[in-house]
Amino acid sequence: MITEGDWGRALGRAMRRRCPRCNGRGIFATYFRLRERCPTCGYRFQREAGAFTGGLMMAWVFTLAFMIAPLLVYVFWRGITGNDELAFAPFAVACVAFAVIVPLVAYPYTASTWAAIDLVSRPLDPDELADAETHRAGV
Repeated sequence: MITEGDWGRALGRAMRRRCPRCNGRGIFATYFRLRERCPTCGYRFQREAGAFTGGLMMAWVFTLAFMIAPLLVYVFWRGITGNDELAFAPFAVACVAFAVIVPLVAYPYTASTWAAIDLVSRPLDPDELADAETHRAGV
């Protein structure tokens, strides 16, 4: 189980789409739907209302980063070479492609990573530990 300050282990597990607390598999019901709880340890991934927005925000940030990269390449290429004939259209198409592809690919990883960040930055209190154990035991 994760202890306070165990950032590396929790993030490593989450980036492999596993439970950040116990390393259990199967935390996603579908590619885009994180289960309410870990099927292995009973940890509740969304510990408060609106907790999923952190994962969405992380996906949004990655999307923006990937969209900005082709634009920076275009600007630097034109600035370094002085070539005014370089077409902007391929770079714009790359930005649109990244805007569609990156959120689809990144969301499961950002959702589980956000659950890990939440767990490590706010360790489970005794009530949450008892709730997870009750759920794990199937009671």
